[in-house]
Amino acid sequence: MAVAGNSDTSSTPPQSSSSEPSAAASSDGEDRPRAVVLMCLSAISFALMGAMVKLSGDLPLFEKVFVRNLISLGVAVVMVRIAGDRLLGHWHHQPLLLARSLIGLGGVMSFFYAIDHLLLADATILNKLSPFFVSLFAGLFLAERLGGWRLVGMLIAFSGAALVIKPQLAFAEGGAEALVPALIGLGSAMLAGAAYTLIRALKGREASATIVLHFSLVSTVVTLVPMLMDPVMPSGPQALALLGIGLFAAGGQILMTTAYRMAPAGEVSIYSYLTIVFSALAGWALWGEVPDVASLIGFALIAGVALVGWHASRVAGRVV
Repeated sequence: MAVAGNSDTSSTPPQSSSSEPSAAASSDGEDRPRAVVLMCLSAISFALMGAMVKLSGDLPLFEKVFVRNLISLGVAVVMVRIAGDRLLGHWHHQPLLLARSLIGLGGVMSFFYAIDHLLLADATILNKLSPFFVSLFAGLFLAERLGGWRLVGMLIAFSGAALVIKPQLAFAEGGAEALVPALIGLGSAMLAGAAYTLIRALKGREASATIVLHFSLVSTVVTLVPMLMDPVMPSGPQALALLGIGLFAAGGQILMTTAYRMAPAGEVSIYSYLTIVFSALAGWALWGEVPDVASLIGFALIAGVALVGWHASRVAGRVV
């Protein structure tokens, strides 16, 4: 029951955050202790990105996503230049690249919306379901094997998600309307999972940095027009928060990518789930948010399945 785990901006098989993925990174050398430290720092960075989204307040969603991707675009250009890769990829791969970029953009926008309307920890927990959607989509569309244990693991993980979503409907003052942000949060994981699956389809065809650049450029262009249609001048603190969104997203991605190059994904992927812990701490420290018992049980189920998958991948690696 090998289950990977990721979230946002990036370059490896799905493992974190809270932000966007890219393609599988290969291990250049073995340095597991440093890789673990970098993954923990990446988890902190992605959690801080989520906190910045919430701290930016009532700024339009398109404005938050635009700034985040504009900064990532600058980082991606540097990555491509250093690696000597193609800027936008091969022409005959553009349909797949465009689909990955647009779906990934939908995932980021959904995640940011969920952060604005849910507890930071709850939004992060739901987003962390993306690796399970990857397993589902890869089995359906890439003919990857979906074993019985993996299906059981997905069922347990989605049961955990139901525990996170259910309190929003049952106890929030908004009644049934409070279910919408939670479902959008779940949708962010589904869209991220679809984007990761397209990245798998592009594996060996396009470089990681090229995929990141394509995503960042498309996302910046697509969000520019709606942002200009409803521009809002941020206050000083909001401007700093917007800058933090982009910097922490880019920093988290760089740290995560470097970690995957230092050690096999199966060795370090589980540490990406620390983003949930750090998000909960940030939510508590900044807004007094405390996840309820149902959300905590849901997190335990999701993290437990991920932990079992991580252990199984390590055992399989030793056998091979």
